[in-house]
Amino acid sequence: MNEIKYKYFIFSSSIFIFFVIFFPILNLIRITLNFDPLKINTSKSIPYSYEIFSSDNKTLRKLSRKFDVLDNANAIPFFLKYSFISGEDKRFFNHNGIDLIGLSRAFISNIQSGYFKEGGSTITQQVARLIFLNNDLSFQRKIKEIIISLVLDLKFSKNQILKLYLNNIYLGSGAYGINEASQVYFGKLITELSLSEVALVAGLAPAPSIYSPYENIDLAIKKRNKILKDMYIDGYISLDERNEALKEKVNLNYSINNKDSKDNLLVNFILKETNNKIKNHKKYKFLRIKSSINKDWQEIGQKISRSIGPNNIETALLSIESNSGLIRTMITSKNPIINEFNRVTSAIRPLGSTFKIIPYTAALKEGIKLRDKFEDLPKCWEDYCPKNFSEIYRGKISLIDSFKTSSNIVPLKISSNIGLKKIINLANLFGLGYEQPLEEFLPLAIGSYGDSLLNITNAYATLNSNGNLYKPSILEKIESNNYELIWENKFIHEKILDSEVNKSLNNLLEKSVSEGTSIAASIKGERVYGKTGTSDGNRDLWFIGSINNLTTGVWIGFDENKETKLSSGNAAYFWKKFISKIYDLEIK
Repeated sequence: MNEIKYKYFIFSSSIFIFFVIFFPILNLIRITLNFDPLKINTSKSIPYSYEIFSSDNKTLRKLSRKFDVLDNANAIPFFLKYSFISGEDKRFFNHNGIDLIGLSRAFISNIQSGYFKEGGSTITQQVARLIFLNNDLSFQRKIKEIIISLVLDLKFSKNQILKLYLNNIYLGSGAYGINEASQVYFGKLITELSLSEVALVAGLAPAPSIYSPYENIDLAIKKRNKILKDMYIDGYISLDERNEALKEKVNLNYSINNKDSKDNLLVNFILKETNNKIKNHKKYKFLRIKSSINKDWQEIGQKISRSIGPNNIETALLSIESNSGLIRTMITSKNPIINEFNRVTSAIRPLGSTFKIIPYTAALKEGIKLRDKFEDLPKCWEDYCPKNFSEIYRGKISLIDSFKTSSNIVPLKISSNIGLKKIINLANLFGLGYEQPLEEFLPLAIGSYGDSLLNITNAYATLNSNGNLYKPSILEKIESNNYELIWENKFIHEKILDSEVNKSLNNLLEKSVSEGTSIAASIKGERVYGKTGTSDGNRDLWFIGSINNLTTGVWIGFDENKETKLSSGNAAYFWKKFISKIYDLEIK
């Protein structure tokens, strides 16, 4: 009996060990062996070379394709290859994915220094982390990294592994891969980089934020010089080449005082939209992308945005051509060079009073007139007892005057009477409520729910195009290298409001600017239509306004959702400064 129990124990233990230890290892090996680098599908991948133009055919950005991972094409430039090898993995061509000598050296160095100074990871190990794993410091992750690295070294050539590394490594300022980095830092294609420039970019690899030339040029140059010294010692460059590179002045693509229209997030958004329009990527090796961006307006908007509020507060601005849906300006941040978050498309923030246009639209569609009276007095809906922002109550007040003074009570009454389901359906019709789904919760009527600057601005653009909702687009057309038309904007739109309702809504918006809470946006002699908005604690400051055929939305606030010491009037004035500059209008 004991013998049977013993055999059963041995059998069970073997099964357990297999499934807990060996099976995951075998599965990891299988995944790595089946890995096809040509099928990497991430937002970082760029399948073709391209040149992006503004709407008036000025060049915004040029960029080359990532290296093909096949050995027979797109050879890596000599200096580029060996700058990273000297800086990151001197024994790259001599180890099998794991450098035991390097690991030992790193271990001894860390012991001697008394802190973690060196990691000892090979380029192959970094590829394993970049593509298959993450950067956590667990023992399990390190074991997986070693296994994957050994398999990668068996399956791929050294050049293929190096290309995977150079295409995917993060090099700071939103740049993934050497081709993006060459554009971000020098505005050049990979093949145009000098030895000095290559060495500076290679020096970013260990810690992009520390060695960023935009943040600390002296430290970046010091690291560049170290790379050049290592390349000379390793025999990849001559003494004369090293000395010439050391003397070369660093000419960054964006100087401290010239950051206008150099927004990588803007470029990434254009590329994302391009990818959505082109179905057969492999067919095209080069694209000419004509964006809808007005380069001059972009530079003006960026300059003004940096002057708004304290330095650590953020801004965003978006201009849409109302009768086409074309995006003419997109300011994603005060400092887009070092920021990596698109506040126009990705920031979902409470809309405040800008959302009130929805219940007022619902009221007009129900037949309520601008002069019809409502009671603007304190009221509770069960335990919800809202206040007007000004804490002023005006008793009997017309619909148009309640909008002009930005009453909270009136739109809440409208929404309660009409029904929240109708309010939600109408918001959805305007393109709102998809980023953060709206619920039948009464405070939504006064903007408690969040949405993006893109969506709320496009909703207001509808009112400036006689009730036609256009699909916003940042692209006008895409062509191949021989000017073959691949895609062209068709200006897709839908009529969602009749002319009378739309006219009444514009009366509301005009009154808000000329006499009401949005007066900071008024421009003498010009008809301006718009609405301010503020979330609790002045955390989000909005103004969405239209003039001529242009609808522009602005947002001011902290990313960490802190209270601001500003008001929505600051957002309205931001709008006015931008509009006055692009249209050459006089303002006080």
